[in-house]
Amino acid sequence: MNFCFEHFNKEQIENILPQLFEILYSNMGLKYPTGCTREDDYRFWKDCFISQMKDPARQLVIMISDKTIIGYFHYSIVDDVLKMEELQTKKEYHGSGLFGMFYTWLIQRLPKKITSVEAFTDKRNYKTQSILEHLGLDKCGENKNGICYYYKGDYKKLLERYG
Repeated sequence: MNFCFEHFNKEQIENILPQLFEILYSNMGLKYPTGCTREDDYRFWKDCFISQMKDPARQLVIMISDKTIIGYFHYSIVDDVLKMEELQTKKEYHGSGLFGMFYTWLIQRLPKKITSVEAFTDKRNYKTQSILEHLGLDKCGENKNGICYYYKGDYKKLLERYG
């Protein structure tokens, strides 16, 4: 399969939000229903996403195959920490090698000063927990409301695997 990745111009983010939400919703909507309508979920997510992307430290990478957005990743780098905030891909690309190709691409573009990696994931999301552990991150605690686990790891492990 032919994949490409690009940092997206955040000033044009409104144009792709429906596509990003569709990917997120198809992955998470049925697993973790909010009790709200899909339209309400979209409005809430859109407002939060746009607000988050106003932070200059936050970056958005889109994943493309055949000129179609098939996934996205947003992250930030604060001091020497890579904060992995969200990675979503269309289900039909799970197990396709996209994940490894993406991380190989990303590692080549990140600053050399990074020393550690952090992420949060819903306690019910066992798949993401196993991915984070596969990346060399350790479960170190919880978020303030106790819904998510906090993971942290040495960036060198990502470099060894994908660098």
